[in-house]
Amino acid sequence: MRDYYEKLQTETNWFKLFVPYFLWWTLYLVVIFPIIKYIIEVLIRHKEYSGNNIGYAIAASLFSSVIVSGVKSYGNRKKKKEEQ
Repeated sequence: MRDYYEKLQTETNWFKLFVPYFLWWTLYLVVIFPIIKYIIEVLIRHKEYSGNNIGYAIAASLFSSVIVSGVKSYGNRKKKKEEQ
């Protein structure tokens, strides 16, 4: 597993970078963020929990993953060209 993460540091294909970023952002925005939001709204502010829109969370993770993976793959390609 460690080799996989080390290989991602130098990956030039944006789709291979997109998949882990998308999974991480989706996990964060669909699971972890609503838990944090619930704790803040209900336990700290004593308000009702308004819920979470899963469609917006998936769309946001999709767009951010595309942008981040594109930037990372471009940077890795540029480094690879400089090394040659």
